[in-house]
Amino acid sequence: MVCGNASAIRFATMGSLFMLLAGCGQGEPAPAAKSSTGAETAVRVPVRQPERKNLVRTVVLPAQFEAYFEAPLLAKVTGYVRQVRVDIGDRVRGPHPGDSGQVIPGDLLVEIEVPELVNELAQRKAAVSKAKAVVSQCEAAIKVAKAAFQSASAEIAEVKSAVDAEKALRTKWKSESGRVSELAASGAVTRKAADESASQLQSSEATVRQAEAKVASAQARLAEAAADVEKSETDLGAAKAEVEVAGAEHARAETMISFCQLRAPFDGVVTLRSVHPGYLTTASTNKPLLVVSRIDLLRLVSQVPEKDALLVHPGCKSTLRIPSLPGTSIAGQITRTSDSLDTSNRTITAEIDVPNADYKLKPGTYVQVEIEVARRENAITLPTTAIINQAQQRCCLIVSEESKVVMKPVQLGIQSGPDVEIVSGLTGSEFVIWANVAGFRDGQVVDSVRPSGSK
Repeated sequence: MVCGNASAIRFATMGSLFMLLAGCGQGEPAPAAKSSTGAETAVRVPVRQPERKNLVRTVVLPAQFEAYFEAPLLAKVTGYVRQVRVDIGDRVRGPHPGDSGQVIPGDLLVEIEVPELVNELAQRKAAVSKAKAVVSQCEAAIKVAKAAFQSASAEIAEVKSAVDAEKALRTKWKSESGRVSELAASGAVTRKAADESASQLQSSEATVRQAEAKVASAQARLAEAAADVEKSETDLGAAKAEVEVAGAEHARAETMISFCQLRAPFDGVVTLRSVHPGYLTTASTNKPLLVVSRIDLLRLVSQVPEKDALLVHPGCKSTLRIPSLPGTSIAGQITRTSDSLDTSNRTITAEIDVPNADYKLKPGTYVQVEIEVARRENAITLPTTAIINQAQQRCCLIVSEESKVVMKPVQLGIQSGPDVEIVSGLTGSEFVIWANVAGFRDGQVVDSVRPSGSK
């Protein structure tokens, strides 16, 4: 009888051990052990309540320094290089305000000799002078035309006055001729006197007609003078337009001459030189003569994978570690992002501005950047080992007051190391199976082992 009981105890113990071993696997949950009487034996399982923690999610990514500005200087004109004033490593100064407020051009770096542009500039300058001379001629012609117009106007006034005087004299002789004719008819005066009076009237009428003809002639000269004024003003407008055209061509020639001098576009360092005196430059090449880079401020450029891209934003804290400078750590924060994923590699570009006043850091240097992409204060957390996927849903297993396993759907937040944030689904008071969750099934009776001091 004793041997039989011992055999039953050994069987039950081996069954319990089998269940525990099966719970450590990731396959289908093993059936609960049964006693010699056929009743299901509760498996002992440690449980714990979710913990509240401050979670910080960081991501470590490769990155590299790049110049804050970089300007390849290309030739705009075709010509021979006369002089190169800088070499790689030289620091140059860009445009800057002078003492009196004027803008001082950047340092002269390269001079290119183009004689044909010099000749063209002289030609354009002469064309401007010629156009201005034509303007002066047109202005003088306007003055002459206006003087002629005024002279014709005065002449009209003069001949009109003469017409009025002759008409008055004609009226006098007409009256006198009528009176003398009446006297001659009555025999008071001789016929000769009457004839003389009629002759004077005819002479006066002829003089009036002559004066009126002079008025018409003066009016014609006035119209001609007005036309000359209008023509001269039109010629002046055309001459001024020619001055503008010549001036524009002269300005273009000056601009082309300015391209013969390559100047520093900003304060920086010459990082590439591919030209020497006597070198023939062409306007069609894409090869830069010099490259000027601003490196007193650098851009740290990194590609953030899609998994964390939505969490990265300007202001995220970061730590920079430079393998080539052991022990060097630089604190910073994200300055800007591209706000768009690159479809070729599913990443977003993030940049950090890094001061480099001593020029110690170099563009192209490899860097490891640790970015704090998210932070949660006092969050409900579980270890990732407590999470199971069930029917395309994230779940955890809790033990109810009736000592039964209950599958609880949860919504996850950020993950930090072995901990994951529980956004919803738990209140924090539940008792959760923290490990080997694949070894249990929903509704299974277990003997939960709670930490000491838990309620």
